[in-house]
Amino acid sequence: MTKKLDIAIIEIPKYRRHAGRNKKLDTWVKFIDKPEEIIMREVEENEGLKEAQELLEQISLDEHEQELAFKRELYEMDKKAIKAAGYYEGLEEGIQKEKIEIAKNMYKKGISIATIIECTGLTKEEIEKLK
Repeated sequence: MTKKLDIAIIEIPKYRRHAGRNKKLDTWVKFIDKPEEIIMREVEENEGLKEAQELLEQISLDEHEQELAFKRELYEMDKKAIKAAGYYEGLEEGIQKEKIEIAKNMYKKGISIATIIECTGLTKEEIEKLK
């Protein structure tokens, strides 16, 4: 991306097993996991952490900001749920269409209905509609 941005993905439970190797990273992980346990000295030593804590305090104190954050989170969860539902519905529809197409081709080649049922999982009625 840029030289000014580092992104790290940290699995906190795994990180805890290896904590102590990088004091700055340990402090950030601690802040993310349990911000109330951060010591003032740690905040003063890290400007970015200080900004993050101030923002967290501001959001925590303002009920309106809390409500907005909650609504943003709900919106993101709804978006994911809608996308997942549409994806799987579309996937199922596509699979069904493919089965029907295969069944049509098999029927044209003179393959028995019993074999078509066995291969595609379609019902006898669905196959007879294809005639």
